[in-house]
Amino acid sequence: MEIKQGVPKASVLSPLLLLLYTNYLPVNIHDANLVTFADDINVLISDSDVRSLQVKTDRVVTELEAWFNRNDFVINAGQTGVMLFHNRQTHFLVKPLVTFNKMTVDYTAEIKFLGIQITDTLKWHSHIQLLASKLSKAAFMIKSLKEILSPHLIRNIYFTKISLTSPVWYIIFFGVGGARGRIKYKNT
Repeated sequence: MEIKQGVPKASVLSPLLLLLYTNYLPVNIHDANLVTFADDINVLISDSDVRSLQVKTDRVVTELEAWFNRNDFVINAGQTGVMLFHNRQTHFLVKPLVTFNKMTVDYTAEIKFLGIQITDTLKWHSHIQLLASKLSKAAFMIKSLKEILSPHLIRNIYFTKISLTSPVWYIIFFGVGGARGRIKYKNT
């Protein structure tokens, strides 16, 4: 198989080459903050005025298109979305038009970012629901298998299914300030 461009699918070099390739993307984009992780690129643009936000968005998208085209990158339009953060009280929300390579990018009210479900109102309900579902399934699995499997295997299941999920859950409920965020210890 002859490859003229890119790397073979599932190549060990893919992540490293992608990182090297996209390393200078953030310095080429102005009026926005870029958050990159693995093969995800998140563009954060902010402004208090809708017209200025549209101008910034158009400028950033133009810069992104130019960089991606210049570097022969192809964006998966099916996995590209736009989110406008706002409070719940906003009734008449004006959303800037976002087009990428002459295709309109759809707005989404919810997106997964680094394993956390984020909503456009920055509420935790959706993430808590997802987390509760995962923990419930894992607890049921452990309860169902504890009579069949050895304690060592049950412990491994716990660490792979629950323990990896728990730190995020713990931070959400206890690591945040406020009345719910305080942990009270009993003196013994």
